[in-house]
Amino acid sequence: SRRPRAPRYRHGWFLPTHERVFEKVLPKDATCVLELGSWYGSSTEWLAERCPNATIYAVDLWEDGFILKEQRDHYSTMGESKLEGMLRRHPLYDTFLANLWDHRDRVVPLKMQTVAGVELLKKHGVKPQVIYIDADHHYEAVKKDIAACLDNFPDAICVGDDYGHYDDVRNAVNESAAKYDKTVHVDQNHCWTYAPLATITGRTFKPKPKATDSFASLLAGYK
Repeated sequence: SRRPRAPRYRHGWFLPTHERVFEKVLPKDATCVLELGSWYGSSTEWLAERCPNATIYAVDLWEDGFILKEQRDHYSTMGESKLEGMLRRHPLYDTFLANLWDHRDRVVPLKMQTVAGVELLKKHGVKPQVIYIDADHHYEAVKKDIAACLDNFPDAICVGDDYGHYDDVRNAVNESAAKYDKTVHVDQNHCWTYAPLATITGRTFKPKPKATDSFASLLAGYK
């Protein structure tokens, strides 16, 4: 295949907090990693370089119009004109392909909805060891991504982003952990994982299920 015409362009939020968590959970001989939400590929590239023997499946819509129409609130700190200008100059999908060109033999982009991508990989017998969840940050979307990963790949270790930046992410992560009986580790109130890690920059805890309404309070509703 031909190299994409788009030039390389680095933009993303893969930080030391992510590296610390991944270094703890990634097997030394990792063979398969799944990423939900890839943007321009900063995290994808890091994973490909860190895991030279692994196939990296990257699932994302890579649709500029969807970002501008449905996800603007995720990028409010950038300013609308800056976001629009960046996407116009650096289209998401073509730029992702250009950024990951050197790893094209091991990075498999799946241009589709995240849950659909998870189900497709399950259908074809793919077994990721680690899953990075960093797609839609709205509450219902995060819960669906987590549920799809845990239901289809119960042995995989889930890692995610923006725990402390979005209430929707934090609530979805904690509620899902309670539902699936998972321990949560959060590094610097940012990168999270369902693994009981011990780090000086993070905390580990087990969320409790939400308390249900008492019988008395239910009766009070009929008064």
